[in-house]
Amino acid sequence: MRTNQNNPKMRVHPAAIRLLTESTWEFAHSILWGKHPFSNAEIALAKIYIREYYEEIPAEEFASTAHRHLTACCERILLAKEYVSRFSHRYIPHPCIWFNKRNPKGFAGTKAWYLRNQEKRRPIEFCGSCGEEFIHNPIYRHYHFSA
Repeated sequence: MRTNQNNPKMRVHPAAIRLLTESTWEFAHSILWGKHPFSNAEIALAKIYIREYYEEIPAEEFASTAHRHLTACCERILLAKEYVSRFSHRYIPHPCIWFNKRNPKGFAGTKAWYLRNQEKRRPIEFCGSCGEEFIHNPIYRHYHFSA
């Protein structure tokens, strides 16, 4: 866990990481493995790999960005599910293999897909006076448009 011993405000509480890890595991388990029963040791190892993902968030940014990391993680899980659903010969390997960040064909490999999707969601830029009105309208700011 990343901490700054001199500044207690910059410390990430272990319960926060545990909550994100548990939520991610439950989501992935139900989406990718259909609640298939795994042993306690297998679940613990998968959760170690998931926890590593959240521990990479800098402590000073954790409170403001953790929800975005959780959302990104869940989107990446859904992208993997979509990928394997297209063809019957594709499958998601065991969670201890899939969540290992050293496996480029597992969760780590979904990062490029996620970033590509994020690029498609980038809001279009406007020129001129009508664009200014559109961009500064608080309602329209919450919508994403692809170019």
